[in-house]
Amino acid sequence: MAKLVSKVYGDALFSLAVEEDQLDTIWDEVRLIRQTVAENPDFLSVLCHPEMTQEKRNAVLEEIFKAELSQDMMGFLNVLVRKNRIGELLPVLDYFDEQAKEYSKIGVVSVATPMALSDRQREQLENRLLEVSGYESLEMQYQLDESLLGGMVIRIGDRVLDNSIRSKLEAMSRQLYKVKLSKGKTE
Repeated sequence: MAKLVSKVYGDALFSLAVEEDQLDTIWDEVRLIRQTVAENPDFLSVLCHPEMTQEKRNAVLEEIFKAELSQDMMGFLNVLVRKNRIGELLPVLDYFDEQAKEYSKIGVVSVATPMALSDRQREQLENRLLEVSGYESLEMQYQLDESLLGGMVIRIGDRVLDNSIRSKLEAMSRQLYKVKLSKGKTE
């Protein structure tokens, strides 16, 4: 249900941003809201408290964001309050962020390797991914995973390229289990 809510409201915000030719502005405002929530962990808890009325929620949002956000974004936040969806704010903003990146041809790439890559290796990998992916730029996230033994696992969106030694060993192991040994005839 939460994913449906984030999609519906995230799509609405994204459509508004594109239709009004305000994608960059709204995207900056999304980042500002996310940063505010990250820096103030109790912020959403306060807004979602059962004793908070819609008027109080809107007043809090206006006091904090009125000088920083556009009327479109303030209106969007007011809709979330009115529809009792302010608790879904972060998933909605995350969904918007994903849509904006896709629209702007920015790929989010996660690379897991057993050892840190050199700057040259990272640059080569990024250039190769740009060539084959169709993205204009990439947000690269590198992680160390010693269980891979060698090679790497690359994730771009819902696509995974697993070229690790661990996965190759697992595949060979599965193949060996399928092999049926038959007794040879002795004459």
